[in-house]
Amino acid sequence: MQQNPSSRFLSKLGTVPSIAWILLALLVIFSIITPHFATLDNVFNLIIQGAVLTIVATGMVVVITSGGIDLSVGSLIGLAGTVIAFTINQGLSWPLATLVGVLICSLAGLISGLIISKGRIFPFVVTFGMLFIAQSIALGLSNGGSIHIGDPGFAIINGGSFLYLPDPFWITFGAAIIVLFLLKRTVFGRYIFTIGSDDTSASWMGIKVDVIRILVYILSGTLAGIAGAIMASRVNTGNALIGQQTEFFAIASVVIGGTPIAGGRGSLAGAILGSMVITVLQNGLALQGLSSELTSAIVGVTLMLGVILSQLVYRGGLRGK
Repeated sequence: MQQNPSSRFLSKLGTVPSIAWILLALLVIFSIITPHFATLDNVFNLIIQGAVLTIVATGMVVVITSGGIDLSVGSLIGLAGTVIAFTINQGLSWPLATLVGVLICSLAGLISGLIISKGRIFPFVVTFGMLFIAQSIALGLSNGGSIHIGDPGFAIINGGSFLYLPDPFWITFGAAIIVLFLLKRTVFGRYIFTIGSDDTSASWMGIKVDVIRILVYILSGTLAGIAGAIMASRVNTGNALIGQQTEFFAIASVVIGGTPIAGGRGSLAGAILGSMVITVLQNGLALQGLSSELTSAIVGVTLMLGVILSQLVYRGGLRGK
C-alpha cells in the first residue's frame, strides 16, 4: 500500500537525529530571547568559535569509535600554538612554523598510539599522561607564560576568508570531509568499526589492530594540532593552557551526537552537530550577559543530561533488537 505524501514526510522527519532537533530548538530560542544572536556578525562568530571544537570532535569520534579515548587533545592545542609562536619568534616563516606545530602533535599521537597498542595500556591512562607531558613542554617553551606571535601573516588562518566565509569554516569543512572519507570509503574506516566492536575478533580476522590504533591516535593528534593553529591565530599568542577542557567538550560532542562511549559505532555528523550545540549554547548564554561561572554550570548540566539521555537511548535500542 502506497503512503500518502504527509505520511512519507513524517516518516522522513522520524529519521532526523535528536541532536539536530536540539540544535534547532536552541537556535530558535536564542533568536527569540537574545536580540543580537541571529545577526550575520554573530553567525560568522559562531563559525569561528566552533571551528576548534568541531575539528577536535572529528578526531575524537574516530578514537571513540575504535574503542579508545584521547584526553590529550586539549593540551595538544596549547602545545601546537606554543610551538608555532616559539618557532616564529626564532625566525621560521609562519607556514613552516605551523607545519612544525601540527607535526609535533602528530608525533604525540604516534607516541600515545604506540604505548597503547604495544604496551597494552588503557588509552585513558596513556592519554591522561600525555596531557601533562604536552602541557609541561609548552610551559617550558613559554617559561610558564605566553608567547606573542610577531608575524602578522599568521593571523590569516583565523582572520582570512574565502567565498565570503571565514577560513576556519573551510579548514573545518576539509577536516570533516577527510574523516568522512576515511570512515565510509576506505578499508581503514571499516577496520575502525570492527576493532571498536571486538578487537579480539578483528585480530583473528587478520586485521593489524595495533597499526590501526596507532593511525587513529596520529589522526587525533594531527587534528588537535590544526585546531591549535587556528586558536593561536585567533588570539595571536601561544599559551600552554589555552586548550584546557576542550577534550571534555569534544567527548561530550561525540557522545551526545549518538556515538556510544564503548565504541563500535560512530556518527561523524552527530559529533559535528554535538559540537555545534555546545558552541551555540555557550554563545547564546554569553550574549545573555550571564557570568562565566553560571554559563559553565548551565553548559555542564546540559551536557550531563545530554550524555545520560544519549546513552540511555543507545542502550534501549540494543534491548529493542
